[in-house]
Amino acid sequence: MKIFDREQFIALSKKSGYPFVSIYTPTSRLSTTAYKEDKTHFKNQLQEINSRLTSEKGLAWKEAEKILAPANELLDNDEFWEHNSDMLAVFLHDGEMEVFQLPLEVAESSHFIGSKPMLLPMIPELSDDGHYYLLLLNLDHIYLYEATRNGIQEIDDEDIASSFTEDEEGARGDKGFQARGAGTGSQFHGHSENSDEERKKRLLQFFHRVNNKLVPVLNRNPLPLYLAGVEYLAPIYREANSYGYLMEGKITGAFNHNDMMVLHAKSWEVAAPYFETERLERKSSFGSYLANGLAVNNDKLKLIKAALTGAVDTLLVDKDHEHLWGTYDESAHQITLSETQEPGMHCLIDEAAARVIDFKGKVYLVETDMMPDESSAIAGILRYPL
Repeated sequence: MKIFDREQFIALSKKSGYPFVSIYTPTSRLSTTAYKEDKTHFKNQLQEINSRLTSEKGLAWKEAEKILAPANELLDNDEFWEHNSDMLAVFLHDGEMEVFQLPLEVAESSHFIGSKPMLLPMIPELSDDGHYYLLLLNLDHIYLYEATRNGIQEIDDEDIASSFTEDEEGARGDKGFQARGAGTGSQFHGHSENSDEERKKRLLQFFHRVNNKLVPVLNRNPLPLYLAGVEYLAPIYREANSYGYLMEGKITGAFNHNDMMVLHAKSWEVAAPYFETERLERKSSFGSYLANGLAVNNDKLKLIKAALTGAVDTLLVDKDHEHLWGTYDESAHQITLSETQEPGMHCLIDEAAARVIDFKGKVYLVETDMMPDESSAIAGILRYPL
């Protein structure tokens, strides 16, 4: 799977049309029942959406059928369901479908019908609040994963596919050395008196090549990066590294791709303290920003206006917030609210979050107890006083 990055998110956030359908549903990586439960979740959502499009939104059944046709076809694609992640996000508009498979936990299926995509459930994919990369330094094959507390998936990108073993065999054949064992534990015995130093030099050159391919991929959506592999490889890779978010912690052992779930558990043990510290520091520092007029914690409309105009650097959204329906008149800089979703209205919290990301800010979905004091649904750190 490829990295879902900020550019994809922004492009999606700028799309509109009526009706625009957003679907989020849990999926499984492995199943003994041909993924029947996953398909059932998705099928139930499609049936509910079909009913709402015709009964609530006034569409003819043929129009509803046309909108949902690509998603119904997906139900019959067995190969698709066999290669999924933890959450499936599907967007339907103008007879087209966009699909994203993400390593994010979702408790239950949900959908949204409006004039824009509902994007808040995808925010954790872009935030570093518990979301990180893991690089497995296996000399037979370099593996890159993206992970959260609850999930992990391989990033399958030809640009980063590398093998030190194959490079060695291709460059030198069988002349001058023999390989004993395989994978991360391979030992090469050459005829040079300095064979260990020579091998280290070749490893460093190899990791430089890996780094040069890897950094552009990681920078599409920068997140903390942790290393895994046998003890001696990590310091050599660090010497070659130029990625700005390589973390100090590492997972030591002779792992291969079959150990992905073990790697996930061990890597979260290493990563969790960092994210917990980040959360606590963010909450404790909010008061300082507030005292200096650089934060908003109890005025939703003021904060939403600031977010929509690029004044918000960091937006915190309570995971348990309720939708705030309304419209924003850009020319008059005015917000109109509604107790229910009227035609043309979108959740202003969702819209504010999308705009903050568009303006290169950060958005975090946080637990209620991690929100700043006196906050209601959202709070934010500003780029400048308002």
